[in-house]
Order: sequence, then structure tokens, then C-alpha cells
Amino acid sequence: MHGKFWARVGTLCLSVLLLTGCAGTRTVNQEAAANYLAQSDYRAYAQQYLNPVTGDPSYDPESLLDALEAGKAFNDAGMWALSRNAFDAAATQLNWKEDTVDTPAEVANLLGTTLTSDAFGAYQGKIHQGILIDYYQAINHLMLGNEANARVDLNRLQVRQGNARTQLRAYIKTVNKSVKDGLTDDKSAGARESLGEIGPKIADGIKDLPSGLGQSKIRLAAGDVISAVFRATSSAQSDKRQTLSRDMLKSANAASATRGGNAVIAYLRRELKRNKGILANKVILVYEDGTGPSLQEFRLDLPLFIVTDKVTYTGIALPQFVPGHPAFGKLKVGAGKTQQETATLTDINELAALEFDAGYKGVVAKAVISTTIKTAAQAVVNHQIDQQKMDPLIGSLLKLGTGAAQYALTKADTRAWANLPNTIQMVVVDRPASGKLQLSDPLNQLITDIPIEKDVNTLVLIKASGTLGKPAVYVQQLPAQNVVPPLEVAPPVPTLQKA
Repeated sequence: MHGKFWARVGTLCLSVLLLTGCAGTRTVNQEAAANYLAQSDYRAYAQQYLNPVTGDPSYDPESLLDALEAGKAFNDAGMWALSRNAFDAAATQLNWKEDTVDTPAEVANLLGTTLTSDAFGAYQGKIHQGILIDYYQAINHLMLGNEANARVDLNRLQVRQGNARTQLRAYIKTVNKSVKDGLTDDKSAGARESLGEIGPKIADGIKDLPSGLGQSKIRLAAGDVISAVFRATSSAQSDKRQTLSRDMLKSANAASATRGGNAVIAYLRRELKRNKGILANKVILVYEDGTGPSLQEFRLDLPLFIVTDKVTYTGIALPQFVPGHPAFGKLKVGAGKTQQETATLTDINELAALEFDAGYKGVVAKAVISTTIKTAAQAVVNHQIDQQKMDPLIGSLLKLGTGAAQYALTKADTRAWANLPNTIQMVVVDRPASGKLQLSDPLNQLITDIPIEKDVNTLVLIKASGTLGKPAVYVQQLPAQNVVPPLEVAPPVPTLQKA
């Protein structure tokens, strides 16, 4: 009898140790990463994913989250080939990589972390993350001067974007059904009552979601615009059919809800119509601003309607959506009467919030059901402790141990792609007659002058995750023929004030 009892206690403790150690590899310490992002120190960030002796990649290609963050870190630092390889590794980890998912049952299998797994399981990824992989791979290949591969990535992006709304609808339907099934079982009466008691409190998890969310926002408007620009500047005549770019810009217009973003799209549509599908002597400036959304855990005591009070811990842990924040917010491009500002095409908060919002009721239901089960088990173990007639102090400590074990097993999944931007912005301007494009902060303080070649279209990629350092700037002529070099190591620059 005693042997079975201690075996149960030992198994419980071993389970805690095992589960707390299998949530997946992550190379970069998140506190250090936040400091790098505050300084826009992309080179230092990327170095964390490289062996300091050999310079070889040191991230875990079998960890989806690690590969995603490494791919973005290398992209930010201009290490295009390393970024390409990391995103290739991430793509193999995404369960919907073939883009054929269109039924609720299939989506339940692919996105099953909502009700069938938890923070201790492998990170499954999100629909929008697959979209972002294709987008950044297209940027990588453009900067590597590989127009053919960029075309493949952008074609794939269009397919994936077309499937995304179907996947999202199926995901929502599956979550709703899973919640209904999970809470209508006869064994779930206590969970239903508990859920009713804490209803208002669980809303904290979604109180900071962006307003006006619609399923059309699952498209990456910036990706649609880049696709249209690529066709209009390509070396292949077949890319320059007006209908190709027109349809992509139409999709971008549906996904972008900002006045400035729609103005950029309208300008491109007019230029393409006027020039029969061709852009000439334009500067296409793409700006990634700030740091994207994250998740944090909050806990609630749960009023459990079960048979006993012989428990030392009962509660649930839920994720809370934390919006991203801007760096400069926007940039000014050019000077004088022709000066323009970058405009938001894609708000990453909206991309991430759509899936978080869709799955949140499932996360809550799973947390409550799981806690009722674990608490009932805790009560059984504590009852057995009472039956052992051991020293009261030892008994109390053991009971605290079972409560601590439940606390450790009650954990919200707060994993999220940490180094995404807050927004992706764009502006399209004529090449300045001086040959230099002036880039300024919102207070019109000069950041840099960007040399622009004559009689070509030019893609300018700018990144600023914080204001404690200088933004990264990359320049590529279109059509892409040459490799854009990575960032040089540079000393810190004085702080630039936000507007």
C-alpha cells in the first residue's frame, strides 16, 4: 500500500520535471534580445545565433520558434542566405506547409494545441507565420539578386494568402465545436459552473486586442503590394501583365484599413495603369517599425465545484495578448514640398490577434477542464496522505508538494515570435533629382541620405525596432541582379526622440 502511494507521488514529481523541460529550444535570452531590439542592434542580435568560434549557425533547426526567430534575426542583419536557410527549416516544422488544409477536421489536427496540448508541448505555429515566411523569403531572394527564386516565393505567398481565410474559418469552427463538446460532457458540470463564476475575469486576456478585426486582415497587405511591385519591375515581360499587379493591389486594399496605406495602393494602381503595368524610376521604400505583439501569463483562482476542500492549490493560467509598440511610428521621406511619410500597410498586431481571438475561448475551456481534473486528482492524493497516519508536518509538506506540482503543471502558453515588427509600412516616390533620398524621423531630424541610382527602380528596405540606435538601411535595384551586403558593425549613435 505504501509502495503504491509513494510511486504515485514520485510519478507526479517526475512528470513536473519532464514537462517543464520539454517546451522547445530557444537560443536567445529574451531579456538580452529586448535590449538589442531597443537599439536596433540587428548585428548583435543575429550573432546570438552563430557559433562564436566557427561562425556557423547555432540555432535549433528542429525548433519552429527558434528557426523563425533566427530567420528574422538574419534577415534584419542582412545575412540573407542564413535567413533563407533558417526559414527553410521553419517551413518544414509548420504542419500546413503544403497549403492544402481546408476542412475543420484537418485544421483540428494541425492547430490542435488549443484543446489537445499545452505550453509543455511542441510549438505548433500559426497560420500567419507561414505567410510571413514566404514574405521574408521573397525579400531574402531579392536581396540575394535571385529574381527567379523571389518569383517562386511570391507565387507561393499568393497561394498561401488565398488559403489563409479558409484555414481561419475552419479553425474558428473547430474551436467552437471543441469547446461545445468539451463542456457538454456529463463529467464537465463542475467545469461549466466554474467557468460561469470567472466569466468577467477571463476577459483580461483579450482586453487589449486591436479593434475592428475582420477575417480579411489575415492577408499580409504588404506582401500583396511587394508582389505587385515585383511584377511591375521584373526583367520578365510575362510578369508585366496589368491584371497580375491589379489583382494583387486589389487584395492589398481589402486587407489594409489605413488611409495612408490605401493611398499608397491607389497611387501604385494609377501609375501601373498609366504605364501599362510598368514602374519606371521609382523608389519603393519598405519600413519595418517597432516590435510586434507578445503574450504574458495571468492567473486566476478558480472556484471549483467539486467534492472536497482537501487541496492546497487551485487556479488557472491564461495567456494575455500584449500589443506591440512602435519605434519612430513613421518616417519622413524626401524634403521640402515633395516630402512624404511612410504609411502602414500591415499591422502585425492584427495578424496575430485574429488567431489569438479565435482560439481564446478554447484555451480558457481547456484550462478550466484541465484544472478540475488535476484538482480532483490532487484531492485524492491528499486524502491518501491523510490515510497514511504520518507525522502531521510531513503530511502537510507532502500536501503542499502536490499543490506545487499542480501549480507547475498549470501554465499558459505564452510563446510567440518575438522579433517581428509592430507594423510594415511603405511609401513610393519618384527618384530625387539630387540622387539622394533624405530620410528623417517624425520630428524632421535627419537620419541619413540614401544614394539612389538613376534610371532604375529601387527597393529601399529600412528597419527600426527601437530608437536607441540607427535604423538599418538596405538598397537593391529592381530587377534584382546583385547581392546586397549585410550590416557593418558600427558604433552606437545618439538617441533619436520619438514624436
